[in-house]
Amino acid sequence: MQLRPYQEQAVQSLRATFAQGKNSAILCIPTGGGKTVVFTTIAKSAISRGSRIMIVCDRKELISQAHDNLLRLGLNPTIIAPGYPQYLNNCYLASVDSLRRRELPDVDVIIIDEAHKQTFDKLIVRYRESGKDPLIIGATATPLRTGGQDALSLYYETITEPTTIEKLLAEGYLVPCRTYAAKADFSDVKVTGNDYNNAALFKKFDEAVLYDGLVEQFEKFARDKKTLIFNVNVEHSLKTVEKLREAGYTCEHVDGSTPSEKRRKILADFKAGAFQILSNCSVLTTGYDEPSIEAIIVNRATMSLPLWLQMAGRGSRLFENKPYFILIDMGANCYKHGLWDDARTWSLHKPRRSSSGVAPVKLCEGCEAMNHASARECKECKKPFDIKKKALKKGEFVEVKSSRGGINLFNSMSATYEDLKAHAEKMGYNPRWVHVQINLQKKKQSERA
Repeated sequence: MQLRPYQEQAVQSLRATFAQGKNSAILCIPTGGGKTVVFTTIAKSAISRGSRIMIVCDRKELISQAHDNLLRLGLNPTIIAPGYPQYLNNCYLASVDSLRRRELPDVDVIIIDEAHKQTFDKLIVRYRESGKDPLIIGATATPLRTGGQDALSLYYETITEPTTIEKLLAEGYLVPCRTYAAKADFSDVKVTGNDYNNAALFKKFDEAVLYDGLVEQFEKFARDKKTLIFNVNVEHSLKTVEKLREAGYTCEHVDGSTPSEKRRKILADFKAGAFQILSNCSVLTTGYDEPSIEAIIVNRATMSLPLWLQMAGRGSRLFENKPYFILIDMGANCYKHGLWDDARTWSLHKPRRSSSGVAPVKLCEGCEAMNHASARECKECKKPFDIKKKALKKGEFVEVKSSRGGINLFNSMSATYEDLKAHAEKMGYNPRWVHVQINLQKKKQSERA
């Protein structure tokens, strides 16, 4: 498996970290950047040097994804989960829930997928208290803890971040995002723990005008696009499907209780284009990679930056004739967390103020550029902001553009070498971007052949 340059950099950086005497590190790679490829490659390398490794996940989708990658690398892991035979091995793939009830395997390296979640903390503590001292790699796209959660600094010593969303876009590994966001106020919704209370949030969204609004925004911005929808809960997803079907669109639903065989068929049919829209609740945020998705509808609000980025990022993967993806933000999340591709600074320590890692933003009504909330005038068109607070118009939608100048609609898949070179110079991209695009074109041509 040929690693991309930044993936190879991640491997080398982690080796250097452990060579310096550190025992734990966060591996931060954005959604769509291939962190599973990186940590399974690390696993194979460690095993070839005589080490025993264990990859730990909290969802069966992630276990399946890691298992497929390990098999491609020639590894045959012992799966620690209900229904699987147990035997000694140098490679384990475990469900964190199963490990709570079993004796801990004796391993030299532990790799934790989605390490920003608290569910893995007790496992790390158990290993340390047992006297075993394995190296720990925590893989995540969003190393962030807020509120009453323990800081990641209690469990990890450093962060390795070989790339960012902005770099992946510039180098041609992800497609840009075009965001349309509702202007809505959720300050009256009850908060439980670190996010909106599910029942209260559903009550807010379970209104005829909002279901009709979703259909209206879909028809306006993504009518002909393969679309994935994230909802508040199962009932919300089912009602959304009903409304879309009434409007004449082909739409299916999956949730955590959908039988495995039925779920596999629905996902396979969606991939094949048998229907246009897939609606879900809480099951396709991680471990689901479908590059052909052209539009994402976030039909909910969340106070969680990791969840926001995970949902939005499902549309960012490269696919033929897909120069960008559409993001319809029904929950006005981008006003709280910033745009999907905003630059963010990650830390093992909890942020003191904003949980998003970016400053609050507001939209210029003149040029539609996003600005810091405290700005007195737009940094793009210099139009002064009205100091008086304007009432939000329910259901109003606008395209939310980055202050960097908005979306790049250049289609690299059909461009000539000269076009690519000229575009790279215009956009200020690294010259290597051109060669990446040429290789992608060749790959697509060979697949069609």
